[in-house]
Amino acid sequence: MNDARDTDASNSAAGDDHSSIGRRLAAARKERELDIRVVASELHLDASTIEALEADDMDALPAAIFVKGYLRSYARLVELPEEEIVSAFNAQTGDPPPLTVVSINGKTPLFQLPSARLLRNIILVLLVVIMLWLAYPFVERLIQSRGEGNVQEPVPGRLELPPAGPGALQ
Repeated sequence: MNDARDTDASNSAAGDDHSSIGRRLAAARKERELDIRVVASELHLDASTIEALEADDMDALPAAIFVKGYLRSYARLVELPEEEIVSAFNAQTGDPPPLTVVSINGKTPLFQLPSARLLRNIILVLLVVIMLWLAYPFVERLIQSRGEGNVQEPVPGRLELPPAGPGALQ
C-alpha cells in the first residue's frame, strides 16, 4: 500500500495534467488491481522502470525508442489503446512522427550498366568469334593438305569427252 501512495505522490509532483501518460497507466493498473512488481515481471522490466513510466520521469528512462515499446506493452497489458498512448508520448516528448518512404520518379541515370548475365553472354560470344578467327588458317591448311593427295578429281559442272579416235564420226 505504501508503494501505491508513493506512486500517487510522485504522479502529483510530476504534473497536474490529469491525462498524462503515467497517470493513465497507473489508473488502469490500479483498476485491474495489479501490483507494480506483477506488471514489471509481465513486461520483463525492472519495477523502477515501471515507476518511472507512471511518474513520467523521462530522465530515469532509456532512449525514446525503447520507452515507446515499453508503453505499447504496458498499454496492451492494462487494455488501453496502444497507439493513443504512444502518440501522447510523442506529443509530450516532441519526437517527430515516423519517417515515410517517398519514391522520386523522374530522372533516370545517364548511363546504366547492363546486367551481369548480359555481360557474361557478350564475353562468351566474343571469345567464340576470336577462337574461330584464330582457327580458320589451320582448318584451311588442313583442307588443302587433304586435297593435294588426290590426283585430279572431276570438277562438277564440267563434262569431259573421250578423245576422238579413228572410228569417230566426221
